[in-house]
Amino acid sequence: MTRQFKQAVLTVVVLLPLAAMARTVPASSGRSVLWSDGSCFAMSYSTMTNSCSTRRSFELPLPVDNIGYKTVTVTARGGATASNRVGCMAIGMNREATIVWGGTRKWTTTYSASQALSLTDAYVPTGGYLYANCLVDPAGQVNTVDYNP
Repeated sequence: MTRQFKQAVLTVVVLLPLAAMARTVPASSGRSVLWSDGSCFAMSYSTMTNSCSTRRSFELPLPVDNIGYKTVTVTARGGATASNRVGCMAIGMNREATIVWGGTRKWTTTYSASQALSLTDAYVPTGGYLYANCLVDPAGQVNTVDYNP
């Protein structure tokens, strides 16, 4: 075998499984659930902060490679008080959008500091899809989403 071929095979064998293990997407890849709330989310370094005076909903589509249970970790930051939290849930859904798996919402418990919210109850069936939904209080911020595709 040539040296280049051996290196190519080694690269595929070592890196391909690592690439499939996890993905990270910035919050800026999502959008407000209601079109009219779009102006409430201010972007800074690809994080999204609710700049309105009331709670708003933010959603991120998460492309998947295979069926099964998915672990989604949303890193978010609550504002300065208990009135400024972020609560997220991961949802798997069939292509017809008639069956939902997951949806247990977890909330930030720290204030003015980022926190990882681990969401483990979403299931994606054949042909289905995955997304993360967050309720974001005023001054709350969604940073990133890590997940197994």
